[in-house]
Amino acid sequence: MSQLPHRLRSPGRHVIEAPASLYVVVRARGEGGPPGQPGDCQVLCEQRADRWGHPQLSMVVYLSPFDACLDAAWCGMAVGQYQVVPASGFEPQALVGKGAGPLHYCLHLAWGARDGALAVRPQGSLVRVSLAREAVIWPGIEAVQLVLGPAELMSYQRLRESAGLFAHAESHAAILACSDRQRDAHASRAIARIPATLAAGEGINQLALYDVEAAQWHFVALEVGQGRPGRRVEWP
Repeated sequence: MSQLPHRLRSPGRHVIEAPASLYVVVRARGEGGPPGQPGDCQVLCEQRADRWGHPQLSMVVYLSPFDACLDAAWCGMAVGQYQVVPASGFEPQALVGKGAGPLHYCLHLAWGARDGALAVRPQGSLVRVSLAREAVIWPGIEAVQLVLGPAELMSYQRLRESAGLFAHAESHAAILACSDRQRDAHASRAIARIPATLAAGEGINQLALYDVEAAQWHFVALEVGQGRPGRRVEWP
């Protein structure tokens, strides 16, 4: 992947520490950004309800660098407007705030679908099936840790293998080796090959995954991604 521009990094405050296999989508703010912050940036988030029903922003974190590219392309970001970067080292300043409390993030596993059609939320985004997570924050903290445990890796591997995608590590490496325009072309092809879409309100019964090498979508039963008891998997 392209390296995160130096102007988007100023190590020393609230840096994320995360496994190398986690990625985020970062978009540089143009002239419409806050005054005096030409080098500021945004990370792709999703608004969700917390345990009390209050809206909150959750940073979207991806295990698949291609899923990150696809999400950015679906959201209308063009080449040059965004980057897919390792979560490690990214500074979520706008999400951290000044006090103690959790940093909410969702660990993306797959896309929600129903009967071979991808589900789309009312605001236009694809339904992200993900694990809801929180990172602990306190005043003065310098490193926010995102944890990826064996259970999460097993869930992701089980999903990919259920769809017949056994060489997912090799596929990720190939995407990382592509140029920005090549990745955008793959994402555009994936969007063009979506069999159908439907409103998220109709519910989902499948998980959709895209095979970059074969340029085709695969669908597995929702139960494959349900996870173990006590693990919060979110979908509409």
